[in-house]
Amino acid sequence: MAKRCKCGKKKYGYGDGDHEVWICYNCGSFDGKANGDQAFVETIMANPPIVLALIESKQLVPIRD
Repeated sequence: MAKRCKCGKKKYGYGDGDHEVWICYNCGSFDGKANGDQAFVETIMANPPIVLALIESKQLVPIRD
């Protein structure tokens, strides 16, 4: 995943070992990988704020660079 957003700011990565989400807190864009977990992709795309809930609940934790 790119560490920089198209807007030029840094993206921050979060993961759980199977999934990764990279977020730009400047413009709100995100991307990631789900390792074939289509249900995860559909859930995130249908309700993007769930990513923040997963981070707050520590289900997704920071990825160290």
